[in-house]
Amino acid sequence: MAKQQKLGRLIYFASIPLRLTLPDSLENIKEVAFRTVPRATKIEIKRVLESVYGLEVEKVNTLNMDGKKKMNRRKGFFYREPAYKKAYVILRNPVTLSKDFFPLNALSAEKESK
Repeated sequence: MAKQQKLGRLIYFASIPLRLTLPDSLENIKEVAFRTVPRATKIEIKRVLESVYGLEVEKVNTLNMDGKKKMNRRKGFFYREPAYKKAYVILRNPVTLSKDFFPLNALSAEKESK
């Protein structure tokens, strides 16, 4: 699986927000990782990806992740980030993403051209 980064595109549909993590390469992507709300099920994720984006989904694996516990040093109390669910989706047919799909690639292309 590709490295996961915090940047991504947040997509809202069917009351299930999904955040696509950045893949290493944009060509021949067979496995995609999403970050979503804990109440999303495998069947919902699969149906949304097939109906909205026209992707042929072979398998969906999910992980429930607890929110990280952090401390506010000024006020001296602990708080917890919200829990989330990771969804690893295996596609039947490899997908190639356009270069301007993620804004990060657009910024790096501008720097190279200057």
